[in-house]
Amino acid sequence: MLSTYFFDLDGTLCDSRPGLALSFEAAFAELGMYPGNLSRFLGVSLPEAFRTLDPSIDDHGIGRGIKAFRAAYEQEGIRLTPEYPGIRDLLECLTSRGATAWIVTSKPQKYASKVVENSQVLSKYIAGVVGTGLKEEEHKTELLQIAIRRSRANVNRSIMVGDRCYDVVGAINNEMRPVGALWGYGTKKELKQAGCHDFCHDPYELRDAFVVPNGVLEPIAAVC
Repeated sequence: MLSTYFFDLDGTLCDSRPGLALSFEAAFAELGMYPGNLSRFLGVSLPEAFRTLDPSIDDHGIGRGIKAFRAAYEQEGIRLTPEYPGIRDLLECLTSRGATAWIVTSKPQKYASKVVENSQVLSKYIAGVVGTGLKEEEHKTELLQIAIRRSRANVNRSIMVGDRCYDVVGAINNEMRPVGALWGYGTKKELKQAGCHDFCHDPYELRDAFVVPNGVLEPIAAVC
């Protein structure tokens, strides 16, 4: 049976779109970038987002963009982070069965912990948070490794739930089953191409498929 559930934060537990979009707009304006559809950057680290639009951007430019983003996020964006419908029920259900829930996010630890602290739901049910440093240089594989150590999780009795390819790759690299959160910002195509085979359309489906049955998952196949 499953004992540990690792969750991405933005686009999986919380619909952070309003706060992130506002903050990305401030950052791109500071750098003179015009990205068009902001959705493709949701759930992406800031340095990667800036390099996507300008591969030649230097560390100084990235620093300027990050500073502008965080000023907007701290002032207003961080408050625009509601949980998705069904998240409270999902977390209550799995913890009532003796399992634990952890957050593994590409958001800096400082801000991820603040989001949890501000949420009556997450602060009640989340056992731990692993995020990046302020430079956002760590990848999901490394972050999930840290979370596994801290939680003392058995990877054969754990899943990683996320909405972007980074979550899937991080899980597979740690020999853990990834589950695609199709209610988030990524697409099924993106998740599938990264190696995901299990998908849920909403938190209620995730609860019914991976919490209520609480069955044993087959070992994950090796991915080349």
